Amino acid sequence: MFDNKYRAILADTEESRDIHYSLRYQVYCLEKGFEPAHNFKDELEKDKYDDNSVHFLIQEKSNGNWVGTVRLVIVEPQNLPILEYTEIEEEKLDSKNRKVAELSRLSILRDYRRTGDKVGKSGLGNEPEILLGLIRATNAYCKEAGISNWVFLCRRAIRRIVSKVGIRIDIIGPPCEHRGTRYPFLGRLNSGFVGISEVSPETQEMMSQKSAYSRYSDLYGYDYEQAAA
Repeated sequence: MFDNKYRAILADTEESRDIHYSLRYQVYCLEKGFEPAHNFKDELEKDKYDDNSVHFLIQEKSNGNWVGTVRLVIVEPQNLPILEYTEIEEEKLDSKNRKVAELSRLSILRDYRRTGDKVGKSGLGNEPEILLGLIRATNAYCKEAGISNWVFLCRRAIRRIVSKVGIRIDIIGPPCEHRGTRYPFLGRLNSGFVGISEVSPETQEMMSQKSAYSRYSDLYGYDYEQAAA
């Protein structure tokens, strides 16, 4: 299970956000070639949406290695990054809540993708296990922030992965060509997780854990001199 091997961490300091950007550089620039490495001389992959984002990290407990990350871009629906590539059915968003989070820059290092470890009866490997840890952390953060919807642009394979453990996500727009064929998805945080208990009790146990993530500043301290500069 995820909690035996990994921990999810909210990157709430400049140091931890640089770790996040570094992981993105390794995956998006060096491993997958989604972004040209020469555009990031400091080896930190960043863009214009990061200032309005919350960043998460996954750390391997046994050795302290940083192995995965994702961000939540929190903006008004009309400003979602996804709209640069495709349309979405905005009427499907919660009309009572104008805050929407877009999941993006999901990055898992090559050595932790598609390995042979299992997650209970689901038969999933390391990559989905780390993905579930990121989903749990971002879900918890959104609930705390009063956000009931998230959207993301990804391959249909992601839906197959999460549906294996009972998580429901819906396509809310036409596909587009962006690093391959991608679809816009919507996850409803108040209803999208109700099927987990029937499909994967072990995943339900994981998702029900009280502590979904820790803050980097609590684990490693906070640079108050830097914060005051």
